[in-house]
Amino acid sequence: MTSGHPAGTDTVEPSAQDGSRAMRLASRLIGFLPTKKNLNGTDWVNAKYPSRTYPSMAAIPWTFRQTHTIQEKRIDGVRTITVRPLLGATRSHIIYTHGGIYINEFGRPHWWIIAELTKRTGAAVTVPLYRLAPESTYREAFPYLVSVYRDVLVTANPEDVTLMGDSAGGALAIAQPWAFRDAGLPAPGRVVAFSPWLDVTGTNPEIPKYDAVDPMLSVPGGVQAGLWWSDGDDPRTPLVSPACAPADLLATVPVTRIYQGTRDVCMADATVFRDRAVAAGADVTLKVYPGGFHVFPAFPRLPESRDVYTDIAAFLGRPALP
Repeated sequence: MTSGHPAGTDTVEPSAQDGSRAMRLASRLIGFLPTKKNLNGTDWVNAKYPSRTYPSMAAIPWTFRQTHTIQEKRIDGVRTITVRPLLGATRSHIIYTHGGIYINEFGRPHWWIIAELTKRTGAAVTVPLYRLAPESTYREAFPYLVSVYRDVLVTANPEDVTLMGDSAGGALAIAQPWAFRDAGLPAPGRVVAFSPWLDVTGTNPEIPKYDAVDPMLSVPGGVQAGLWWSDGDDPRTPLVSPACAPADLLATVPVTRIYQGTRDVCMADATVFRDRAVAAGADVTLKVYPGGFHVFPAFPRLPESRDVYTDIAAFLGRPALP
């Protein structure tokens, strides 16, 4: 790392100069895309999403089909996909909930993440294509996710199940065990979250300093999406904003790893969640990557991403690749 901050340390201040040369270049390229600079305010979400045609997920890459078995089924009427590597399969089973501020579909970079996860861990990966806002809400998503978990438990032991996700999907990964407990199901073995979006209200006073160096995200648009997702309920409810959960719930969080970059507005609430969960007695580790942008592990060739996937493989009990 060029800044002197080691990868995966505790909280550090955001800086555009931190991170590997590859990370800095990727951040600069993202800054040129029509993302954050064209997404100020909420006009763009209000104009695009309420009247849209419901989106489809990114197609499964043909190369992926050469190296994995693909199983599709309907669970509670919702398309659900499970992929398994043809070589090097293990007992691990990952349930991966995708990000997209609850309003965007499963995209091509999510396949890049899943391909790297199966290569590194040998795990089967189930992808629940939960219904998006504004067409649907968290009230419909969690019963479906409970059904998905129940289906996975038919062939997997709970201790072999890892809940994973990025951004909004990272929040779903962290919150799902609370819904599982209410449904009388055993807790999964562990949770992994990439840049989780843990408080949809966007009120953390630390957010502006990360927003100043974040090349990607727009806070007002995310807040509007969070309001659609909570659909009139308090957006600070734990299933929507896990960072706001009471201590008794936080104490039940399974062993958790969060991978977070400092050029990401989600960093502020990831720190709050970690601090509150640890204070409540949970085993939550926040690994911070200086200069990392939102969900940077979607680009597996970055040096920081390679470090993340090596750590995940060890976390799931799989030796590192040579």
